[in-house]
This record gives sequence, structure tokens and C-alpha cells, in this order.
Amino acid sequence: MWKFRSMGVLVAACFVVCLPGDQQITASNPVLSDVKTRRSVEAGLRWIVSAIRRDGTVGPDLDLHLRPDLACTAMVGLTLMAEGSTPRGGTYVKQSQLVLFGVLDLIESRPIPWRADDPRSVVQRKIGLNADLFLATLYLCQIYYEAPGYEAEIREALEKLIDHICRAQGHDGTWGTEAWAPVLGTVLGWECLQVASSVGFEVHASARLVGEALLKELKSLPEENGNWMFNFYKNASSLRVLHSLNHRSDPIFHETVERLLKTVAYDKRPFQLAGGEEYLAFYLVTECLIQNPRPEWRSWYPRVVEGLQHVQNHDGSWTGHHCITDRTFCTAAALLTLLAMNRSLPTSDL
Repeated sequence: MWKFRSMGVLVAACFVVCLPGDQQITASNPVLSDVKTRRSVEAGLRWIVSAIRRDGTVGPDLDLHLRPDLACTAMVGLTLMAEGSTPRGGTYVKQSQLVLFGVLDLIESRPIPWRADDPRSVVQRKIGLNADLFLATLYLCQIYYEAPGYEAEIREALEKLIDHICRAQGHDGTWGTEAWAPVLGTVLGWECLQVASSVGFEVHASARLVGEALLKELKSLPEENGNWMFNFYKNASSLRVLHSLNHRSDPIFHETVERLLKTVAYDKRPFQLAGGEEYLAFYLVTECLIQNPRPEWRSWYPRVVEGLQHVQNHDGSWTGHHCITDRTFCTAAALLTLLAMNRSLPTSDL
């Protein structure tokens, strides 16, 4: 079972990361200290904000004819929080409040559990049937204490979501294998329940089984014999959970980190051919590695930043090139990665 842990006050880690050309990211405001990164983030944020509709929902892209998408809306909400904006204040305080309303409305209209005859979003097909609920839970848990006056509505939605997600966990600790990237679904399932426990919600699910399932998955397929896409986000996202479950001494953990560091250093495919799965994996592993900035790990963030900037569209967005191609999802995930060093999200310390 998950154990309750008080959220407490978040304190930013104080360290410096070396960037190409002897640029540095400082601890005071790490992302915005680098001009090129600041411009990239600002362009992405402008695009993301333009995707928010009048009712606070977000679709897969800017086209208003596309149905609003819960996963994309929650991802945009997380991005605004990572930037520093909440319904309490910040540059995008009004947009943050709107997105909160949009997420709550979409949860209210979303069938739980999902009916077999209901159309599935791209995110559901690729990450898992409950992927949108995982992301919505992650978002609502983190904004719970930042939205005065709406605590009752948020709690009601979270109690429904958490109960369903706990019931949906399989006996092996996972949340199903029906999707293209089910490991990502299991990681998101773990992360949203971890945050829920941290903010005081009762969670009846097994964190231990999640760790065991992910360790087994990492050991099951040699890197050289598998599809590079599958292996990349399987390895990257699994690290996020294994790090927090204290599997950092396991040899497979260190081997996986080394493979990922080599991948971002010598293989351009994770950037040039990225889909939403890769963009999300960049974020999850960054959240993991910045918690313990070992010298040998410090090359990860600057290389990922450089790779993301290279494939950013001229309008500030990022496009998925396979599977999850939704620009709002991909752009939000890329921005979460770039903004991770600010450590504005409570999940940074989990």
C-alpha cells in the first residue's frame, strides 16, 4: 500500500548544469537563465495558451472542430503549473483557472469506467484506456491546494478517479497491456497515485508490485533486439518509478541510465522521429535524474534541451511524428521537460 506523506515545502536543488558553449543554468531560475532556452519556452507557452478554448478545454490541436481531450487539457494544466501559474496567481493565472474548469467538466462527462462502444482518443489507444484519467488525477492532485474556493469540486472528482484507478490495477501491478506503450500507462498510474497519497488521499493499490513489474519489463528485452521506440520510452519512463521506489542500487537501473545517456548523445531518432511517447519519456526521466545530480548524469538535461530546441516548430509548438501526434500533448510534454529544472511541480520531489 501507499503510505501517506505530507507534501511539505518544496526546496529547489542548488546545482549548476553545464551547457554547450560553456553556458550555464543556475539554481535560482535555471531555465530562464539561458537565453535560447527562455525563448524556446516562451514560444511554446504562447502556442499552448492559444490552444486553450473559452470553456477551458483543450483539443489535440488548434482546430476547434476537434473534440476536447482530457489528457491534452490536463497536460496543458501541468505545463502552466510548471511555468509557475496557478489559479492563485502567475503570468497565466486566468488561463490556469480556465483549464481547471475544463478538466473538471471533462471528468464529469467522461464515462468511468470506459464503455466499449465509446471512441478512444489517441492517447488512450497508445498509452492505455485510463491514461487520460492518470493525467487528470496527477494534475488535480497538484493544483488541489492552489485553487482556493474549488477544493470541494476537486476532491469530489479526485475521489472518483482514485477509486477507479486503484480498482483498475491488475494483480501484476500494471494497468493493462492493450495499448502500444502500456509501460507508460503503468508509470503514469503509479505517479498519479503517489501524488494522491502525498496530498492526503487514501490509496488502495500496490506500489511494490509496480516496481516489480517494471524491473521485470526492463530485464525482459535486450536493447539491441527490440524496437528502438519501444525500448526508449520503456527504459526512460521506468526509471522514474524505480528511482522513487529505491531501486537505484539495482544494476539494471544504472545500465538503463547509461543506455539513455548514450542514446541522447549519439542517436537523433528520439528527437527527429519523436511521438508523444518520447516527449513524455523525456520529461519523466528528467524529473528522475535532476533529483540526484550525479556528475555522470548531468549531460542528460542539456542534451535533451538541445535536441528539443532543434525540432521545435517555428510557431513554438512540437509535433509528434508517430503514434501520439497531437500537438498540444507533444508541446506540453516538451515544455514540461524544459521547465523541469524549475521544480515547480510537487512531483519533482517524489
